[in-house]
Amino acid sequence: MDSFRSGESEHSYKQGLQKGIQLLYAPIFRQFSLLLCIVFFVLASLFGAGKQSDAYAAYPGQGRTCVWHRVTYGDTLGNLAWSYRTSVNNLAGVNNIANVNLIYVGQQLCISIPQGAVATIGRSFAVNYATVRPNGAVSWYAYDALGSSTQGQILVLLRQAAARYNLPANLLLAIAWQESGWRQHVISHDGGIGVMQIMPYTAMGLNRQAGVTYNPYQLWDNIELGALYLHDLWVGFHGNLVKIISAYNEGGVNVIRRGIFNWGYVNNVLGLMQRYR
Repeated sequence: MDSFRSGESEHSYKQGLQKGIQLLYAPIFRQFSLLLCIVFFVLASLFGAGKQSDAYAAYPGQGRTCVWHRVTYGDTLGNLAWSYRTSVNNLAGVNNIANVNLIYVGQQLCISIPQGAVATIGRSFAVNYATVRPNGAVSWYAYDALGSSTQGQILVLLRQAAARYNLPANLLLAIAWQESGWRQHVISHDGGIGVMQIMPYTAMGLNRQAGVTYNPYQLWDNIELGALYLHDLWVGFHGNLVKIISAYNEGGVNVIRRGIFNWGYVNNVLGLMQRYR
């Protein structure tokens, strides 16, 4: 009997010990399990963010489509907005990004452009809005097609174009300021486009004459067309500044037939030439 009780007591002791160990370590195991769950969900959110369905994540807007950019190391919404000629807010809105300071390597970002436009991604980003058609026709009042620019960029391109066409730099600078205030993103009420206020029919004629397809809605092409036109006027009027300036504003044929009748424009440009020497 004593032996039986002794065995029973020992068995009870072992059961009690096991329960005690379970009670002691149960909270630790639960906390560890909870920690593992938290780590799993954090990792899933981090690595899943860039792999979500692009069609679900981005909406380019009605009548627009996406050009896709895969985020690489060092990308920020700020430098991407500058590269793609858009804004941080636009990129964030299109791609449903709540925190503009948080994007992930490998994430696909939608760059919103109009449907039917063709984007070229190389050393710079450009969108061809089909404003110059295969038959040479140039669109009127295509505001969405205007390229963005800074005055610093414009000044550099104006001086380079003047050198290429053997024109006085201050003449090209003065006419560009008189026409647009050195702004590319502008269309006048009569249809003049950009920095040099190139009319669509003038662009068509110059393109046909030179055998090229310059797009006046793009900054470099706009300045090139303006410089080409001035060069033609320079040759046609034998370097006569007053007639060249007048003809840029009113047309060479009008100057030949009617003489100078836009003296306000001419005198403004001559005064600006003195300033930009």
